[in-house]
Amino acid sequence: MDSLKRSGSGIVIISLLLLLSFSLAVFGAAEEECCIYMEKPDCPPRYTSFRPSTDIYDEGETVKLTLYGLNDEYKMERIEIEGVGPRGEVVYSEEINQNITPAVSKWSWSWNQIGSSGEQVETGHYFAILETQCCGYYRTDFRIQRKVRIPRCSCCCGSYYMDLDTTCNRYSPGEDITVSFSNCNGCGLVFERLYVEREERCCGSEVVFSREFTDGFQPGRDWSWIWSQQNNSGNQVGPGQYTVYIETRCCGTLSTSFNIYERSCCQRTCCRSSYCCERRSCYNRGSRCCGYGFWPFFLGSCCNNCCN
Repeated sequence: MDSLKRSGSGIVIISLLLLLSFSLAVFGAAEEECCIYMEKPDCPPRYTSFRPSTDIYDEGETVKLTLYGLNDEYKMERIEIEGVGPRGEVVYSEEINQNITPAVSKWSWSWNQIGSSGEQVETGHYFAILETQCCGYYRTDFRIQRKVRIPRCSCCCGSYYMDLDTTCNRYSPGEDITVSFSNCNGCGLVFERLYVEREERCCGSEVVFSREFTDGFQPGRDWSWIWSQQNNSGNQVGPGQYTVYIETRCCGTLSTSFNIYERSCCQRTCCRSSYCCERRSCYNRGSRCCGYGFWPFFLGSCCNNCCN
């Protein structure tokens, strides 16, 4: 009877040991395989941790994708690139099978936009799907577009800040005309060509002087140029309305206008002021008042023999 009890107890003990061994084996297999979605407790955040370095890549530019928030052991298994849309297809796939140690906080992967066919993929919208062991799938998206080549200019400040200027808006024949350019914030624009046009009401405009900028102007600096009113043949130009143009690389054309008169207004007394020289028109020749507008609303002060 005692022997039966002992044998029964032995069977129970053996059964418990076998059950325990089986449970440990199953648990160990589950621990080793770890393939259930989100089974691993320290997975990176699902929707925010897998990101491209930029949302839009130029055609042929290297695409860089990074998985952030790693703080344990991980295994990157596979990555696929597929088009976005109802007819999206996988254009590239790669087996990675890379183990990541706890010392690594992020993992990056680069792609040269060459598809599984060995050619550059088409422009468009793509998904990148990363498969990991224990943490499941991570997805992000990006776009590939054709590169738009824009002329590089360090600074185009706008016409208000980049206008040419002259010291006066009217000059007598033979008088030196100073044309200046005040740079804004050290703009690196490049001068290419300067020309002076004479405007005729009945005959359009005519280029009387031109020059190329092979030297003489350093980008990023203020600039000035003196024109002696001579055309390209070295002869004095006639009276009229003139405009100086400077063509720049990628920042458009700068311009300023002025007049050349046969006789100079504003030579005496109060009319010597720069305001009078630059802004006043001389009406009522021979009168004591040299202003503009209609009587009695003349603008400007009175002076003797302003226009002689």
